[in-house]
Formats: sequence, structure tokens, C-alpha cells
Amino acid sequence: MNVLRIGETSHGADFRVLREKGYPHYLLLLAETPALFEVDGEWISTPAHTAFLFRPGQRHSYRAAGEGYTDCWMHLASESPLLFEAFPFGRPIPLFSAERFYGLFRILTDEFFSARRTREGVVSSLCSALIEMIASEVEVRSPLFYSFLALREEVFRSPARAWNAAQAAKSLGVSGGYFHVAYKKFFSATFTADVIAARIQAAEELLLSTPDSVERIAERCGYLNVEHFIRQFRRATGTTPLRFRIGHSGKE
Repeated sequence: MNVLRIGETSHGADFRVLREKGYPHYLLLLAETPALFEVDGEWISTPAHTAFLFRPGQRHSYRAAGEGYTDCWMHLASESPLLFEAFPFGRPIPLFSAERFYGLFRILTDEFFSARRTREGVVSSLCSALIEMIASEVEVRSPLFYSFLALREEVFRSPARAWNAAQAAKSLGVSGGYFHVAYKKFFSATFTADVIAARIQAAEELLLSTPDSVERIAERCGYLNVEHFIRQFRRATGTTPLRFRIGHSGKE
């Protein structure tokens, strides 16, 4: 994947683009403002924070709606097809958590214009991540996904909290049944499994970086019973906490 050009630009109310034969490479647009895009021969209004990805040679036509138009744009080339055949090239893709996309895009832009030795590899990796995020939006198409994602991130940041699925569902404003089904659909793991994984991950770090006893580490990771902690740790890692610490002593 090769990023050819990249930028973020604002235009006035008279801004309009018509490229009958498109570009010889892919074009990605993250429209930050409302706009009008031509889709299948008809003009449609798109809200702020809408993405478009056009194939090489694909016609694209769009214009400002209102006082002006601002977008993040990127031209990129790829030796193989960029995404799956059913991807909606040339169609609007709502960005339900737009700042995640703009944040990554701006990091990518900074790297693109840098002179760092690793620039090309980093740009390619960041671009791949951005494209995959957009592809995920096609499958998700639900603002609730980002509420669930924020919850999952908080679980791994604060594993010692007394996490409870019923309370988590209530905090998101959904039923318990929907919560469990949606969580598994979004992350291919249950909420309970993630809580355990977060606690075991935290325990491993504490075992390697602190002199705390196994009992104290169990407590710091949210376990009320040290025997329960040891059983879950062994099930997850294949060894006990103490043997894990001894086996990794002297290693970074």
C-alpha cells in the first residue's frame, strides 16, 4: 500500500468536483462537513463525518452543501485489491465515532511529511489500519458499537473494578440479553471472558514488575479469593502465579 498524496482542505460554498474517469488510483475522502455526492446518478445529501472510498477509474462527483466543504483526503495505490469485492466503493459510510478516524488520519499525515527513516513502513501500516477501520464501519453501522468499545477499553484499563454484566448493560441502556449477544458479536468474546483476560493480563504485569505477594496481587486485580485467582490464572496460563514469576525472573 503506497500513499501518494494526503491532506486536509477547506473550500467555499461554490466548491464542486466532477471527475468522469476518476483517478488511476484509490481516493479516500473523510468529509467533515455536510455535502452533496452523486451516487448511482442521483445527488444525495450526506451528513458531516461521512467517508467515501473510490476505486481506480471510478467516477466521482461531489460539491459543498451550505457555506463550505472540508475533508481529509488521501490518494493511495495498492498492487492487490484494497478491500473485499462487496465493499461499497463510491457509497457513503457514516463514521459514528469520527474523532477516532480524524485522529489516526492526522497522525498518518504527520508521518507522511516527516523525514524519519521508518517513514514508509509506518505510513503503510497506519494507512492499512485506517482502511480496516473504515471497512469495519460497513459491518458495524451502529453507534452502539463505540459505547461497547469504550466499555471494553475501560475493563482492560481498570480490571480490579467489580465488573458486573447486568450493571454494564444498564450503563449502556440496553437489556441484559441484548448486551451479551451484542458484546459477543462485536468482539468475538464474552464480557466475562474479557474481564478475566484483563485481570490475568494485569496479574502477569504485577508478578513481573513488583515484589507484591500473590495474595496482594489477587486483591489488586479484583479477586476477593486468592484460591479463585490461582485457579483462573492456571487455567489461562498453564501455570501458577508463583511459578510464572519464578520462570520469568531475570527476563525483561
